[in-house]
Amino acid sequence: MDLTYRLSEVIAMVEFSLDWIMGQAGSAEFVASFPQEVIEVHTTYVGDGLGSIVKAANDLRLGSSSAIAFLPAEPGGTCLFFSGAGKEAYLQIVQFADMQSESGRWGGGVLRWHGKVEVTQFIRGVTLMAEAVLVQCGGAAAYSKAWGGIPFPAREMSILTGTEPDPR
Repeated sequence: MDLTYRLSEVIAMVEFSLDWIMGQAGSAEFVASFPQEVIEVHTTYVGDGLGSIVKAANDLRLGSSSAIAFLPAEPGGTCLFFSGAGKEAYLQIVQFADMQSESGRWGGGVLRWHGKVEVTQFIRGVTLMAEAVLVQCGGAAAYSKAWGGIPFPAREMSILTGTEPDPR
């Protein structure tokens, strides 16, 4: 292995990383670390936040110019909006106080972070994050039990890592 390549990969991941920290009673913290800032997003088992992030990474990997991921947190939630994707994507992390009611949904969003991220770096970060979740939980069955019966996004991960044929 080329040490220069590996070192640059490690340096790049230090500048941008993603973590999913399982909490108590079906909750988790999604942590996005950027060079100058760390954003923590609380989410709960009322939805498949981890699966949503993996699906957004798949959309970008498969060539979509935009994607969205939703991290619910009763009654609100946080969305990751990706746009203008090519080699880089413009990412906005927006928190909403109410994502459940018909009248207040999507209202009053608060921008938590915005900027460009390299698509390949985001995909790599999602892959490492999801693999770490499996280790943290002790496997897919334990993840599902901790996450209110929602299964680990194994199929989506296999698409993301290229171990399953492209579904399109």
